[in-house]
Amino acid sequence: MELAGRVLAELRASRVNANVSLEAVGAQLGCSLSSAWRRETNAARATVVGLSELASILGYELSIGLHPVGDPIRDKGAQALGRRFDAHLAPTWRVTNEALLPGPGELRAWDKLLRLQDEGRRHLVGVDLESRIRDIQQLVRRTHRRERDGGVDVILIVLSDSSTNRRLVDELRSALGQSYATSPRAILRALREGRPLPGSGVLLI
Repeated sequence: MELAGRVLAELRASRVNANVSLEAVGAQLGCSLSSAWRRETNAARATVVGLSELASILGYELSIGLHPVGDPIRDKGAQALGRRFDAHLAPTWRVTNEALLPGPGELRAWDKLLRLQDEGRRHLVGVDLESRIRDIQQLVRRTHRRERDGGVDVILIVLSDSSTNRRLVDELRSALGQSYATSPRAILRALREGRPLPGSGVLLI
């Protein structure tokens, strides 16, 4: 309803600026002045078709699109993967599930945020769980944005150990770059022993 109200406000401003009366709009729509007024002001009853008709009369085309603002909900496969990953963690790790990235209004979240206090220094690990690799380049772009905005020391991409992921994991590591080439064995050892991770990487679990 908020989006419809915003569109209607823009259409009304355009109508007023163009010196088009509501009577003229009603005539084009084949309805009365009062009906035209309700269509221009009642966001709760607005429809895509109705907004498109108003926009067309005023010389506009209604466009609807999707823009990413946060992360999607996790599927059952990712939830099970998270439990398998947790089994590798030493008790010294503090784990927060669905931890928002830092910053006002931020809607993106780490699937898991790991905290470790080591010799007075805090070590933060951002964990993304992926039950299946679907688009390597999209995953790489998202990961690099999280490097910039995530406020962590290292990033782990944790994949389900499936035939599809095993086939694509080397390509993913190559696309991510040398900083994600840390040995999975070394990462798992550090997780199990409660030590800071030697670097970012990709795990199959």
